[in-house]
Amino acid sequence: MKSLRQKKMEGELAEKDASEIGPVIESNDSEFCCYWGQSSEVDLTKEPYWYRLISKIAHPYFNSIFEANIPPDRLVAGVEEAISPFRARKLPMAWWVGPKTRPVNLGEALARHGFEHVACEAAMAIRPFDADYERISEEVEVQAVSTANDLRTWVEIMTGVYGLPEHTQEPWFRILKKAGLGSQSKLQHFLASVDGEVAGVGSIFYGSQAAGIYNIAVLPPFRGQGVASTLTISLLSLIEERGYELATLCASQKAKSLYRQIGFRVYGELNCYQWSPD
Repeated sequence: MKSLRQKKMEGELAEKDASEIGPVIESNDSEFCCYWGQSSEVDLTKEPYWYRLISKIAHPYFNSIFEANIPPDRLVAGVEEAISPFRARKLPMAWWVGPKTRPVNLGEALARHGFEHVACEAAMAIRPFDADYERISEEVEVQAVSTANDLRTWVEIMTGVYGLPEHTQEPWFRILKKAGLGSQSKLQHFLASVDGEVAGVGSIFYGSQAAGIYNIAVLPPFRGQGVASTLTISLLSLIEERGYELATLCASQKAKSLYRQIGFRVYGELNCYQWSPD
């Protein structure tokens, strides 16, 4: 039987139109990226029509434009202006286009400027208490990253599974360490273990409107053993304990079905376009 609190949360979320939840997912992703700005290795700027994140790490994951809102009559000039700092530094960059991004045909404009469409992720959300907790595996143990050594392990697994070059590991470690570790940080990281061996990683970012789950990554030998499901549901439990009504997640098309089984619903898309100075 559902508690009064759960029923109240259900009623409040029922009032939210699906068109409202998509922009919240994109906003939470923006807050997540902005949180990296605590590091001196990241230059985060809120421009009139977008957020710009630039680092010295030569990889699109660490150099991006997001949450753009460009007037249609400034679209061509705006895209050129946004690219300019990356071109000057000869840095590859990513441009994220989501439910909140304007104009709606921005992706087409980016393609005309030499951007390549490299990913289409499902923008997903769930009420934390709606998760299918029966999908948890008792063989998987989840613990918070609380030491620098744990964080190094986390970074090695995350970058390896996501295919980031080895040269990104050390600066990524420093950026995350500067953002803080521990239960009081808005950005927290987790390790999932099977029989005492680290099998996967994940993160939570506690945003202003929702809590987002990020960086779910499972090492190949442990896939198909319920690690991703157990890790995700464990993080949802922590999010519920914090009193959040909404948890967000962006999933690859391949992983989308797994999160649907947990209880997530799709509220839009987050598309990634990449540009290279070469």
